[in-house]
Amino acid sequence: MCVRNLFIVTLLVAISFAGGSCHSAGVAVLGEESALKIGDSIIIEGEELQIKFLEVTGDSRCPKGVTCIWAGEVSCMVEIKYQESINRLTLTQPGSTDWPPERSFREYKLAYHVEPYPVAGAEISEDEYRLHLTVVKR
Repeated sequence: MCVRNLFIVTLLVAISFAGGSCHSAGVAVLGEESALKIGDSIIIEGEELQIKFLEVTGDSRCPKGVTCIWAGEVSCMVEIKYQESINRLTLTQPGSTDWPPERSFREYKLAYHVEPYPVAGAEISEDEYRLHLTVVKR
């Protein structure tokens, strides 16, 4: 096999590994919102803090266009690496709310909301979910 073909094969293998099931890891700044897809993670600049959006564990929010007895809620599981420890935290947002809920973790406050909001007759696929997350230090 000539060197050129070997290079092309090596490049294709590298691209397939890079583009497979990996997700992005971005750098976020305290106080600024980041939008995470399932599998994405952010590293908070200047802090020993990394947050990964693992999954939506439940979404019972009352869809737009429907009258419900209960507004429902959406819950997401995140993994937080802080210094040398790994923690899992559930973030739960009530349905039909205009304010982002907050959750404390050590000396940080996590404000968040989940999109998209359900619409009557439409399913939300896993790849459509976004966790909008703002981290501030208390």
